[in-house]
Amino acid sequence: MTTADTPEITRDELAEHWTVILAEYWRQADWDQFPDTKRRSESFEERLLRAQNAGDVHGALKKLARGLGMAAPDLPTENLDPLVKNDEESMRVLRREDIWLIAKAQETVQNYFDAKQNEDSEPEPTTSELSDFITED
Repeated sequence: MTTADTPEITRDELAEHWTVILAEYWRQADWDQFPDTKRRSESFEERLLRAQNAGDVHGALKKLARGLGMAAPDLPTENLDPLVKNDEESMRVLRREDIWLIAKAQETVQNYFDAKQNEDSEPEPTTSELSDFITED
């Protein structure tokens, strides 16, 4: 696939997609794994807003994802200008690691729902079941 074949996507469009996925992990997290009570009482949206205000959405989402079982490998962090265009506020373009986290989140969610779909109709999973599934990698 060439750069010309790659559809342009804004940071905001991509952020909306992975924010929804990570927000669901946050909602279903097994909070017994996290001794920090401040994080436990803080909603995902509050955490993200705090990160945005501090100007470090990438760092905050990386920590969230790692805390929820999606450890990213060390990857180069140069800009991916052909894939992500800068918006009018000149925000940093997404880094390779952001792209990896999105792909990992999508894969994990898809694998989870595929596994559940293949089972006979059973009750909805508990938070600990989902947490166990997420952290199996």
